[in-house]
Amino acid sequence: MSTDSTQSTMDRYFELMGREADFGTCYSSEVTWLIADTVEVISGPDAVRDYVVALHATFVDSHTRRYLIGDDHVYLEGDCEPISSEPGERTWFCVAYDLADGAITAMRCYGLGAREV
Repeated sequence: MSTDSTQSTMDRYFELMGREADFGTCYSSEVTWLIADTVEVISGPDAVRDYVVALHATFVDSHTRRYLIGDDHVYLEGDCEPISSEPGERTWFCVAYDLADGAITAMRCYGLGAREV
């Protein structure tokens, strides 16, 4: 995929997520989500979507700080305030996305550890 195609897919993904629509339609049929800190893998579009929704529900506040796009890859750096932390305590994270044929094929999350979702 070109950088423009990668950007277009990610724009659609975040647009659907932002309006609470089914962003799982942006995933390939064999998509995976790796929690790098624990090496746990979630597989399949429905399971990954449900995990991402549940993960976001554990945050009071989340900010994207850096967003880098290349051919077939996206890197998002951000921080959030988990609802289980002290007010004002931030957790930094990075999500790496792999894409092919207009779909997200894999995601790797670094920095959020074994967050209960």
